[in-house]
Amino acid sequence: MQTILLILCILAAVYFAYRFFLLRKSIRKTSSALREITGELSENRIVKLPVQDACLEELLEAINENLTAIRREHIVYEKNERLLKEQIENISHDLRTPLTAILGYLKLIDKEHFDETDAEYLAIAIRRSETLQALITQFYELSRVTSHDFSIKKEPVDAARILREICLAYYAQLEAQQLATDFSLPEHEIRLLGDADALKRIFANLLQNALRYAHSHIRVHVQKNNASGTISFFFENDILPEQIPADPGRLFDRFYMQEQSRSRGGTGLGLTISKTLAEHMGGSIEAACRTQDSETTFAVRVTFPCPYPAAASSLYS
Repeated sequence: MQTILLILCILAAVYFAYRFFLLRKSIRKTSSALREITGELSENRIVKLPVQDACLEELLEAINENLTAIRREHIVYEKNERLLKEQIENISHDLRTPLTAILGYLKLIDKEHFDETDAEYLAIAIRRSETLQALITQFYELSRVTSHDFSIKKEPVDAARILREICLAYYAQLEAQQLATDFSLPEHEIRLLGDADALKRIFANLLQNALRYAHSHIRVHVQKNNASGTISFFFENDILPEQIPADPGRLFDRFYMQEQSRSRGGTGLGLTISKTLAEHMGGSIEAACRTQDSETTFAVRVTFPCPYPAAASSLYS
């Protein structure tokens, strides 16, 4: 009798052990499938359990109900996001034409017969109109680059030449603001696979951002990483203690601005546009602050894959 009981206990132990390992394997497969589904919510898939178990089936039923609800919310969100972008694009387009005309008429006004006060009022009106024009342009550009059907050309471009041109274009503004500059720019081409207009926009936005917040100096330099096959472009400027961002990474979020930005004419869109364009080119962008010898430096680094060998005499700092 004892032998029979022992055999039955052994068989029960083997059965439950087999059942346990089978369920464990099944749960691992289900977890992997769930991660795949959550990564591709647009696909109408459900989680299935390879091994039948009443309790786990009830759990998976609840999970599938939640997945269905999340998909519905995701569809609504994407629809609203698309409508918002279309509305921003349409409004921006409708405002740009009359504003351009207004600005043109303001600049045609004969200032010779104005007294000093009236001339100053006209100058203020022109500056405010130009600021509004820049804001509308950025809204339009943001809605364009973040749309689902936006794409950029992928062809060899000389990033070094574009960077030199952008820095030269802002030379007069750098002098007007009496900022010291340290531009260590490559003398020969750096070929990237991307879009020249997008790269111009990225460099211009980053240099404008440095110009807006620089206290006394700006540094632009390039660094190649042979190990990762990438090249990084750095835009650095010193900032005052009250300008130090609490979370530099959030500066690339849409419409996010430090409070100081409002008094300096910032819109919070330039860095967002730069990040979006860089990602379309297979690159990345990040910001950081560092303090050394009581001076705080704000640095933005944009990095791209570098599929082409650089000229031997290129300058990398």
